[in-house]
Amino acid sequence: MIPILLAVAGAMIWMPKWWRVAQREHYLPGSVNATLFRWLETTAVPNMGLAVLGLISAVATVLLDGSTRLWSTAAVVVISAVTPVGFPLRGRTSKLRFTRRMKTTAVLAILIWGAALWLLSVFATTSSAAAICSLFGCVAVDAALAVAVPLETRLAKRFQTSAEERLRAVRPLVIALTGSYGKTSTKEHLAALIAPIRPTVASPASWNNQAGLSRAINEHLTPSTEVFIAEMGTYGPGEIRRLCGWIKPEIVAITAIGPVHLERMGSIDNIVKAKMEIVEDATTVVLNVDSLELADQAERIADTRRVIRCSGRRDSAADVRVSTDDTGEDLRLDYFAESYSLGPLQASVQTSNVAVAAALAVEAGLPPGRLGALVEGLETGEHRASVSVTDSGLTIIDNTFNSNPAGAKDALATLLTHSREGRSVVITPGMVELGPQQDSENAEFARLVVESGGELVIVGRTNRRALRRGASAVDGIVIEVSSRDAAREWVRLNLSAGDGVLWENDLPDHYP
Repeated sequence: MIPILLAVAGAMIWMPKWWRVAQREHYLPGSVNATLFRWLETTAVPNMGLAVLGLISAVATVLLDGSTRLWSTAAVVVISAVTPVGFPLRGRTSKLRFTRRMKTTAVLAILIWGAALWLLSVFATTSSAAAICSLFGCVAVDAALAVAVPLETRLAKRFQTSAEERLRAVRPLVIALTGSYGKTSTKEHLAALIAPIRPTVASPASWNNQAGLSRAINEHLTPSTEVFIAEMGTYGPGEIRRLCGWIKPEIVAITAIGPVHLERMGSIDNIVKAKMEIVEDATTVVLNVDSLELADQAERIADTRRVIRCSGRRDSAADVRVSTDDTGEDLRLDYFAESYSLGPLQASVQTSNVAVAAALAVEAGLPPGRLGALVEGLETGEHRASVSVTDSGLTIIDNTFNSNPAGAKDALATLLTHSREGRSVVITPGMVELGPQQDSENAEFARLVVESGGELVIVGRTNRRALRRGASAVDGIVIEVSSRDAAREWVRLNLSAGDGVLWENDLPDHYP
């Protein structure tokens, strides 16, 4: 009985921290063990050593007997509770919230873990059962996430049905956007362009899945709504197709293709296929052809659908362009045969996103002649390359919501523009979810920072080796800090008026 009590006591420590990971990773089955392996790989000392010691101790509970077996069980329980060392028991960036879904996950995890503990106790010793269930407790949480999928799908279907009824009653023009990056900013640009002429509702924040879009429709669509803008995300094939099956967008757009979520999607080709599901039943398709993959797709589907090609480059032959004029100084918007002069855009506003938003706005009824005046007032949301200056004169570029190579390079260019007279510092934990390209993309970004005369501050350990390698290739200045708070303190002590700092990406504290 003592080994079982030890295992239960240990589970009260380690299980809540893995519940928090499950919640932060959007309840994706497999995400808990993936997080554990990431920590073991990145912080091999001491965590890989502890994992091996725990495995040896678990084997000892099978091979040994007497008091040695009990002490081995206790060792496994303690190791399971503290591993990975450095992982906060209580979240600093995102605390565990006991929502309805979290409660369901917690109950299922406890039941699965308890059942495994009981079964192993029947067929083996209580010491072995306690050791094995403690050492592999993460499996129970991931199993709970997998078991909950059918239940969550059924619950979500109820809200989806209500949303479908609301859409049929209101009958707005539905515009849907997706893309590896840029979709949220483009959605916000589009809403700002259309709102002056038609009552418009855009899905809030990143409510871009079945549950989020159902909630956006149920809570925000009113009888007077004329345009609904739906941002659509995906982690795999079929998700966008299912969303379009009930939201039924008439006009769609893809903002960009890149290696974001490559870790989950497997390949760029898979990303393209998943994103292109949005065009299958649409009448008008707007594509950012600055992404070569989308330029190819535009040619492929042009015979069967109305395709509007958009670009943020002056040398592009796209239908809609936002770019500098022939002098390379002033901005203009070219909309098919018409051209409009623009004032300066905010530094954080991406011209390709504006071009896509402009094309969609005209399709929704905005007269092309009004584009110029409205485009000049566009802004980006918080934490998306937004620029501010502190009272002390320090320029801050906040790009902490970004985690893609293209956006990181654009934000670096913005930093260099605003800190020509002082130091240019990039603070980053690096980019994640880039699959096999993650190391090379982070190393390349670090190289660009240093090569451009910037200084690099590396936060945490997740991408430390890759960032360090990229910076060292050009003999750059590299500072390493353990956390975002430590980075803030470094900025306070080392930077002053005239300097500029780019906060590039941010990672929740379940990353090492």
